[in-house]
Amino acid sequence: MKIKEAIIGSGISSFIYQKNSLKKFKIFSSNNYKVLKSHNFYELDAIGGNSNIWGGYINNTRHKKFLKNVKYKKFFKKNLFSVNKVFSEQSGFSKTYYLADKDNNVFRVKKEMFGNKIIENPVEKIIISKEKLSLISKNKSFKTDKIALCVGNLNLIKLMHNSDWIKDEDIVSFDDGKCLYSLNLLIDKKNNHYIPMPLIKILEKVIFRKSLNYSKTGQNLILQKFPKTSKNYSITCSSLLKMNNKKIRFFLSNHIANLRINNIPVRKFINQKSNRISVFCSGAIKKYVAGPVIQDLIFDITSNQ
Repeated sequence: MKIKEAIIGSGISSFIYQKNSLKKFKIFSSNNYKVLKSHNFYELDAIGGNSNIWGGYINNTRHKKFLKNVKYKKFFKKNLFSVNKVFSEQSGFSKTYYLADKDNNVFRVKKEMFGNKIIENPVEKIIISKEKLSLISKNKSFKTDKIALCVGNLNLIKLMHNSDWIKDEDIVSFDDGKCLYSLNLLIDKKNNHYIPMPLIKILEKVIFRKSLNYSKTGQNLILQKFPKTSKNYSITCSSLLKMNNKKIRFFLSNHIANLRINNIPVRKFINQKSNRISVFCSGAIKKYVAGPVIQDLIFDITSNQ
């Protein structure tokens, strides 16, 4: 089966990528609804990806800064979602907003948003030749002229390994920050990013895994705390792909950025394999910024697509 352009992945990056273009795509996705964990990596391997996990939060200060960019602003004029306030001005955390769908629920990527473009057949391997790019799944192969890799960081590394682009001994490095919890006392906004966590929402996340919507709230005793400093991590590919992490996501990390293979930025590394393959995920973002990453992800995609 020949496809003009393929998107691998069906999460928020895939949604943004295809909505930011007038081209026709076929979108490949697994639907295992299985969480993949390894070291700092945590992602849902299913249609919608990590949009089924994250709280939809957006850093409104960075969002307003990015709105000065023509491409970024044009994307938001499509009105695919609204940017809603979560916390009142009196709370001291009024910079935290969230993306909402037409029903004012937390925005999640759903299968129907892709129409008939989605193929529930996960790509396990990519073969590059001069004439074409071949997508190999368990029981079928597809040919395409161009690929956008919009998978999570861990699935991206797994796909590169299966495609023989990286070996067991190759070094995967990345930047990440901590995810902590603290009381709303003696806070340090200069060195930390905070998101208030109403008790009912904490229970919601623990019991039901995700919040459906938010009501505007004031002060909260418990805060989610993201130190603005990050740490650089390095690990062999083989160790990362063992998937032997027992940590729970609520204390795991903030988000992966500056993903590199043997100290080569992942976007450059893949471009060296083929200029017909692009990559869009948080790891492709060069600089780690504490707190919500979605505004930086949208800015990266609209700037580099």
